Amino acid sequence: MKVVIEILESGTYQDQVWEGTFLSTKGELRAVTPSYAAQLIGQAKAALYLDDHGEMKFA
Repeated sequence: MKVVIEILESGTYQDQVWEGTFLSTKGELRAVTPSYAAQLIGQAKAALYLDDHGEMKFA
């Protein structure tokens, strides 16, 4: 399961060690693991994406 986040800071990211890095720009939506989402949110580099009904999105 992955959760959708909105990137708040452009940069290069890597969700899992065995996956390659990815470049994201501010405002981009990305599906990442819940643990990586928590890490990025804690660093103020991302925000949890909520739909128009205020619900989390999963991928």
